[in-house]
Amino acid sequence: MLTTTAKGRTLDYSHNVGRSSQSGMGFYYPTRSTTGEGDVVYVVNRGGENLSGVTWEKTGYGARISKISIGTEPGDEEFLGEFGSYGTGDGEFIWPSGIAKDKHGNLFVTDEWLNRVSIFDPDGKFMSAWSTLVDGDEGPNGASDIAISDDQTVYVTDSRSNEVKVFQIDGSFLKLWGGSGISQGQFNGPWGITIDGEGSIYVVDHLNHRVQKFSHEGDWILEFGGFGTEDHRLFYPCGVAVDPGGDIYVSDWTHNGWHEGKVKIFGPDGEHIAVLLGDAVELSKWGQMQVDSNADVIKARRRVRTTEPEWRFSMPTGITFDKDKNRLIIADQQRGRVQIYNKLDSFVDCQLNL
Repeated sequence: MLTTTAKGRTLDYSHNVGRSSQSGMGFYYPTRSTTGEGDVVYVVNRGGENLSGVTWEKTGYGARISKISIGTEPGDEEFLGEFGSYGTGDGEFIWPSGIAKDKHGNLFVTDEWLNRVSIFDPDGKFMSAWSTLVDGDEGPNGASDIAISDDQTVYVTDSRSNEVKVFQIDGSFLKLWGGSGISQGQFNGPWGITIDGEGSIYVVDHLNHRVQKFSHEGDWILEFGGFGTEDHRLFYPCGVAVDPGGDIYVSDWTHNGWHEGKVKIFGPDGEHIAVLLGDAVELSKWGQMQVDSNADVIKARRRVRTTEPEWRFSMPTGITFDKDKNRLIIADQQRGRVQIYNKLDSFVDCQLNL
């Protein structure tokens, strides 16, 4: 269903961008994104590592930030470059996880393994870094997602200490809230985080299968979701975005334990509105180039009964709402792409059964 209309909202599928790639013109386990100027989007590639015995070797690949222009329709996309690489040095990552931009367009990238935030300018030049570990941290810790408010306060979810940590833009620690548990204001593996137009903060409580909303001071406001596969429930959610109208978009990472996931839409009060399954009925420009370069792949695709499974999300992770273009950008992790939906302010469907 390329156009989804429910309760006065319309999400219209536009196109998808990317393909699985260890470098260039594609993504390698994309986890989060943020928008730049115009059609520019920065995508976090989680990358991969090799496991040898019980230790991780420094043989990872694909960990980087991709800078692309997603265009407004299929074929408009353009690869603009990439920055960062696997490692522990300045401008390097082990497990890049979240990304946000400040008022100057500088990019703040969290690293879940190194527990630090690395800052780059819009062109990808490394500027500085600071640690998300604070006095009293006994571990384990894992700096997961990041959000920056209009007043330049930085919020970081720690998926292992089950806290939200709050910093000034220079990394100076302010406070934290949360703790392990299932009660209001507690977390079990907090992951995605975002801030709405009123300054309220939304945190994806991954292993509690819910989203919690807080004031900018960290006071609990509401929660929604709850474990289950029904449309109004959540099953290992991981990403969240809020549009200017207050509608909330949540990526449900898996569905009933399988790789196919969903994006669920809720109203400002947590009321369920609709579900997106993924609608990539055509390959992206770069994906089609990859297929066209291999005659055996072309033949194999013509033999399958249907390509519908590849239209769908496979473990969707980060969600970004592009306020300037009124569109939703979804990191389709296992497919190595992003899927893009336009939110239509006015949509009229002609009556065909008169």
